[in-house]
Amino acid sequence: MRRDANARRRRANPAVRRLAPLLILLVWPTSLAAQMVRLPPPTMTASGRGGIEAVSYDTPLLAETASVTPEPAMPPGTRPGMFQKLILDGTWLMPSGGDDFGVSSLEAKAVFALPCPARTSPLLITPGFAVHYLDGPTTPDLPPRLYDATTQFRWLAELSPRWAVDLMVKPGIYSDFEQGTDDAFRITGYGVAVLTCNPRFKLALGAAYLDQADLSVVPAVGIIWTPRDDLKFELIMPRPRIAARIDRPGAWAKDVETWVYIAGELGGGTWAIERAAGATDELRYTDYRVLLGLQRKRPYGLDTRLEVGYVFGREVEFGSGQGDFDPDGTLLLRGGVTY
Repeated sequence: MRRDANARRRRANPAVRRLAPLLILLVWPTSLAAQMVRLPPPTMTASGRGGIEAVSYDTPLLAETASVTPEPAMPPGTRPGMFQKLILDGTWLMPSGGDDFGVSSLEAKAVFALPCPARTSPLLITPGFAVHYLDGPTTPDLPPRLYDATTQFRWLAELSPRWAVDLMVKPGIYSDFEQGTDDAFRITGYGVAVLTCNPRFKLALGAAYLDQADLSVVPAVGIIWTPRDDLKFELIMPRPRIAARIDRPGAWAKDVETWVYIAGELGGGTWAIERAAGATDELRYTDYRVLLGLQRKRPYGLDTRLEVGYVFGREVEFGSGQGDFDPDGTLLLRGGVTY
């Protein structure tokens, strides 16, 4: 019955195929050409009033870390203008084991901010484009490349000195661009409420919608604890993180900080694909990751980060159920820059 339902969903839609290249042309040049200024780093206000200090999550969960405070008129560290940030990331999952399945990913995103309705409650608009190169077995047949063309809309607002909200919706096309079914279009999002108990301790409660057949909704709950300015516990599922600063600000250059962190992460995604015989199908990939990272932060400058980790619990599934397999665990290497 499930296969019949999937078959009914996969009616050819030429409009999707025509729309995909257009999205690339709109997103990619915009991401690379914009003149960017930095979003604020996660900071506490001097008065200890509440704000949003969300954990940094990978797509499709909570994204770039930011803070929102009612005073002054603009969040600390933010410069006037709509263009805010440019993000470039590269990730490599090493092929390993008998299946020899690896993935190399490149992603570019740009962040724009609009007052909604004021600058203290901004609407962040983040167009992005990613390509995933699959290095894997020929049986089952896998496409050589997968693509993500997305636009994220995120609203940050402080409702009171103690309560704040972080809401996001992210429509996008996820496909190998070789077929034109409605399954290529997906919408993900999340909603999180943050309670400031005191200037150094916050509670977060919410949920994320992944728009996946086997994993639609996951909780986004936990705590944000900063016992010292150089130590942070961002224990929010599904991406907990513990970060520590290993040098004093300005030790290497003015206002530059170096942080190390350990984090957990839920990886993967869903894409509409065309099989070797020409039939349309749906590819779902999931894994779990433990990461060790190093980050150099420079206000209004270039942030750099490097992560190494181990990936396990990997699963490759098809909507048709034909060719499912479980790749072996492997190593991960990720690097990125933010300006």
